[in-house]
Amino acid sequence: MKGLISLSALFFVVIAATLYASAARIDLMINGQRTSFLLTDAFNSWFASNLAISLFSVLLFWLIFATGLALLSRILSGKQVSLRVVLPNLAYLLSVFVILYAVRTVMYLALPTISFGISYWPPVGDTDVNAALKLMTETWSPLYVYQFGNYFNMIAFVWLIILGAIAVKALREISWSKALVVSAAGFFIALFLFGPV
Repeated sequence: MKGLISLSALFFVVIAATLYASAARIDLMINGQRTSFLLTDAFNSWFASNLAISLFSVLLFWLIFATGLALLSRILSGKQVSLRVVLPNLAYLLSVFVILYAVRTVMYLALPTISFGISYWPPVGDTDVNAALKLMTETWSPLYVYQFGNYFNMIAFVWLIILGAIAVKALREISWSKALVVSAAGFFIALFLFGPV
């Protein structure tokens, strides 16, 4: 239980750090002056709401993935384990998300600050959203650190599937091929139902 509590606390801290690092790369134009988004009144509410959404999103993705692993692995022969035992053991799959968000934090800290020509964040309306996305793409996409961050997402998801297969094999005592199929299917079900995190 201590391990799960520590993992949850670390998970909370690393997501908060990622949000803070991303907000630090945003400058807004307020009263004709470039101002860091961190210094605006809107930052606290943006940070709190995005922290809650990010935590909920990852936990829901994990819950769908873990439940999918548990249910799909029941179809196969092997040792029968209750869902009550499987879910806490699969909670350690969240460690992949801790690493993923830590890499995202470092990536954001390495990126240059972008000055947006608006006085609020996040952008509202199609025009402002498209202009912000275009500016971010033009500024950050050519940078190796940004490209590495995008590739690391794929690496983390493959890593998650492999850890899921290891967990399923250990819990159900089935073959590696079956465990890998169950893990991959559970991951893609979660991705289909919830989308990427």
